[in-house]
Amino acid sequence: MSASLTVNPTKLARALKAFVGNTKLEASKEMRIQARNLCVSLANSTQPFGKDAKAKTIGEKAVTRDIDRVYKSGATAVREIAALPLPRGKTATQNARQAAAALAGLLQGRTTGKRGTRVISEAQKLLNRISSKPYVNTRVGEFDQGRAHENARFGIRKSVPKNQFVGQIVTKDNKLTKYFKEKRGNVGIAKSGWAVCAGLLGGFRGIPKWVYRHTGGGRVVDQSKVRPGAFSKPYISMTNTIPWISAVISKGTIQRSIDIQVLKMIKRLSIIASYESKKAGL
Repeated sequence: MSASLTVNPTKLARALKAFVGNTKLEASKEMRIQARNLCVSLANSTQPFGKDAKAKTIGEKAVTRDIDRVYKSGATAVREIAALPLPRGKTATQNARQAAAALAGLLQGRTTGKRGTRVISEAQKLLNRISSKPYVNTRVGEFDQGRAHENARFGIRKSVPKNQFVGQIVTKDNKLTKYFKEKRGNVGIAKSGWAVCAGLLGGFRGIPKWVYRHTGGGRVVDQSKVRPGAFSKPYISMTNTIPWISAVISKGTIQRSIDIQVLKMIKRLSIIASYESKKAGL
């Protein structure tokens, strides 16, 4: 679902008309300026909120946390299983430390070929006998290219629930590491829809590179030069076509951004009017 808004709501249109009328500025040019500024505001108001390195880091940590709920490297799984509250018993799988040590021994062996298949099979049997949260129905094997992660994402925000069981213990860390890096690199895509619109309307000023590095999904319909008439009026429409945009910015936030832009325009009008008065010697 994309989010679309047209820069001609009543308050904004009224403020723009007053602004252009009082400053004798070219209406279409000013409309483009205000529309671009609104895009910058919307980009900053889309999760992760802000435009600095901290916002980027917050987004990357959220991605890392989601993936980590689904996949574990062998070393991480061994460490976490050793700390599980398993009951003490005579068998290796009833003692958390012994179970972890046994799993570590298996995962350190060869995991390819016929011998590797047997090793993974034994590790899987061991894990099945442990069957303690969050290691319930967890599979041992080579990285599944992210399928378990995609299946675990839930709700409008497409995030992984906190109570998600570990989907897979990955036997080859390099592929999982690459997946983490790839997904963290997607941070900023939702914002980039607005960035593309801003770029089309005059540039990326005010939007960080980690956002506009993405091609994004933004569309602008510029009818700012249309002559006002009974059946026509100038407007600029900006559309963020990122499918999940409605999950990372609400309609209320969009409306607040529009209202803030109106106030900024009124403030600018006041400054220009004061300047013109001084220039005229009033």
